[in-house]
Amino acid sequence: MSLSIAVIGSGMAGLAAAHGCRRNGHQVTVFEAQDGHGMDAHALAVEGGLVDVPLRVMSRDSWPSVLALANAVGVGTYEVNTYSSCSWRDQSTWFRSGQLPGVDWPFIGSWRYLNGRAVRIALGLRKLARLTRALEAQQSRQTLAEVLAEHPMDPLFWRGLVLPILTTICTCDEQHLMAWPAVQLLHQLHDIVHGSTLLRLQGGTSVLAQRLAQNLTFYSGSPVLQMLTEGQDLRVRNKRGDGGLFDRVIIATQANHLGFLDGQAFAEERRVLGGIRFDAGELWVHQDLRFLPARPADWTALNFQMDRQMHKAMFTVLVNQLEPSLADRAPVMQTWNPLFEPDPCRVLARIPFERAVVHQGTAKVHEHLRQWHATPGRKVFFCGSWAHEGVPLLESAVRSADTVVAAIG
Repeated sequence: MSLSIAVIGSGMAGLAAAHGCRRNGHQVTVFEAQDGHGMDAHALAVEGGLVDVPLRVMSRDSWPSVLALANAVGVGTYEVNTYSSCSWRDQSTWFRSGQLPGVDWPFIGSWRYLNGRAVRIALGLRKLARLTRALEAQQSRQTLAEVLAEHPMDPLFWRGLVLPILTTICTCDEQHLMAWPAVQLLHQLHDIVHGSTLLRLQGGTSVLAQRLAQNLTFYSGSPVLQMLTEGQDLRVRNKRGDGGLFDRVIIATQANHLGFLDGQAFAEERRVLGGIRFDAGELWVHQDLRFLPARPADWTALNFQMDRQMHKAMFTVLVNQLEPSLADRAPVMQTWNPLFEPDPCRVLARIPFERAVVHQGTAKVHEHLRQWHATPGRKVFFCGSWAHEGVPLLESAVRSADTVVAAIG
């Protein structure tokens, strides 16, 4: 039976759900507050190339659903090396990684950094790999803070390298990382550090968004103001007045953006989904070279800077090392919550983001979602990177969408 389905939100989860429902023969209408698609709303044309904002890389091990979906709609991938540099605030570099054939962990990128710090990092990687395997075998539910209390790490290794990498993956503050279930974070970190070469989509996420959105009815550039029940149907209406009646509605917005839901009919959903936490920050796209190591030979895809006490760190992605269209152009960087503001004359964009973060209560919210979606006659479904177990990234977004598509049938 063909259903009329409204999808609210066109991020990764919304587009994946809309594509899946249409593939199953349903009529799909997508509502998006941003102009265009939410998934690539912040993409920038810079130096003759198109830059994803935020820039996304994926591993075969941790992003299988995203890569399978991309392949299904004809979007290819290419391999990239995400080497790292660690520098002090004065831009002097104390570590730079590279890749040694036949060795499954990063090694020092040049003889210049083959020293005592390199040994400490290598020992830290070995200890963390063993710890990750042990926690997975125990099916541990401990938070990262609890694991560190039982298994202290070398501060240089942990605060100088691992915490900045985890911040890069999750784009949230340290306080949220410490409350995160350790197994999720360490498993993701292990796959990235010890797994296969990372991948980027050919043409970036903009191409994937365009392919997924083909032949869908779109109402973009206007936020949804209202979703309520009318008899056996659901009415969706945006600020511009677009909308209508639908058999099913898939809500693919953030869990803290549900003001359009009828407060009485969906009181339980709003209460339960309030248990999903978010962290806010800003992603700066710029060309300020103070965010890179002083020596161009030390520039890498991921560049970490920190104070010498390692209390505060930030990461800067050098887009040119990951985007072929910018390979020979002036450096373009993305910095999350910079410790100091880039030169205003070198800023290309300054974009606020909210990121879902995981804590020990997140699993209870996911259990509610499973129960709701399995209820016979259910008409309203939720998906998003926050709505599936795992680090809230593109992969969890696609998996949550797949679950909703299967529930609708």
